[in-house]
Amino acid sequence: MHAVGIYLIYAAVVVRGVVRLGDMRHPIQVVVLLALYGLLLVVETWTAPWRSARSANPQRTGQAAGLPISRRWVLAACLLVQSCLVIGLLLNREVQDFYALLFFPLGLQAVLYFGRRVGFLYIAALTLAMTGPLVASQEGWAFGLAMVLNYGGLCFLLGGYAHQVRIAEMARGHTLRTLGELQVAHRRLQAHASQREDLAAEQERSRLARDLHDSVTQTVFGMTLTVQSARLLLERDKSRVADQLGRLEELAASVMGDIQTLISQLRPPAADHLAAEGLPAALHRLAAERLGRDGLQVTVKVTGERALSEPTAAALYQITQEALTNVAKHAGTRQATVRLVLAGEAPFLEIEDGGLGFDPRSALSRPGHLGLVGMAERARELGWSLSIDSHPACGTRIRVAERPPEAVT
Repeated sequence: MHAVGIYLIYAAVVVRGVVRLGDMRHPIQVVVLLALYGLLLVVETWTAPWRSARSANPQRTGQAAGLPISRRWVLAACLLVQSCLVIGLLLNREVQDFYALLFFPLGLQAVLYFGRRVGFLYIAALTLAMTGPLVASQEGWAFGLAMVLNYGGLCFLLGGYAHQVRIAEMARGHTLRTLGELQVAHRRLQAHASQREDLAAEQERSRLARDLHDSVTQTVFGMTLTVQSARLLLERDKSRVADQLGRLEELAASVMGDIQTLISQLRPPAADHLAAEGLPAALHRLAAERLGRDGLQVTVKVTGERALSEPTAAALYQITQEALTNVAKHAGTRQATVRLVLAGEAPFLEIEDGGLGFDPRSALSRPGHLGLVGMAERARELGWSLSIDSHPACGTRIRVAERPPEAVT
């Protein structure tokens, strides 16, 4: 918008000059000087948008930041020539009351192009340059001195305005660059979040594959062997076929139970329900479900009332599911205890049974205990630690505890 003001000032001087041409001894000279000034003005104002777009650097306010050297020399030459043209117009002593207005656009553009320091030095030089012609005017030295102070003060005032405009333009450029960087960072975060979701889905598929191999696949293999045995007994001893069919029925029921357990693990309580009722209530409900499904009596003990995040509560719920499934399948007991301690600095979860027990080191390397690996992975994703305390004929205790901040790497 400041370009519009510059053109209006120039237009006002041209109109005033046309009106006073009859009072001048060298009107053609005045017309040529005004025309050259206007031509250079057009060149400068058309250069300004290019400069603003390329030099918006808020850390370089003392120079024409971003301008090539050749472009800066062109702009400096234009301002110098225009200054000489205005001085030439002021030397026309008959009519010089309005030519000094042409210094206003020059001072404004000097600050815009080259910054506050160079711009104000240029304005000071303009003020000194107009002093001689104005003081020597026909109106007398007092009138000329008053005009010098008037025009000089207005030039400095416009220079201050130009400095604020320049700062605003550079701040806008900096804001646009920051916005672009934020948009790039946002796209990267979206891509990273998508990768994390894909990785989480792949990990869940891996857990499902391990669980299927751990339970359903082996049971189905046992059903196949039972069918083959029954087929042989049909030819040799039909009286024993009924026992094999009973065994087959038990295996089928076991497979159905395993499949239902896997489905319940893949479909844990919805996040909103778990957040609404809390992990303790969800564990009590899980205990009731296990009692009705496979007769496993689960005692739930909760200490403290510390709030857990939704991902943490969901992961602890799934670890409890997997641990109780292992108790029902391998422990040889129908009783288990779940302790959830939410008091103190490090909350923890324990699942304990008094069953057959096992050797944790050897169990992790043998098929049939892959559920332990899944529980350890879930705990590690939370930043928690999982420990297994078990010995043959001494039961098992699985403990999942939040690691202190200094222990998390």
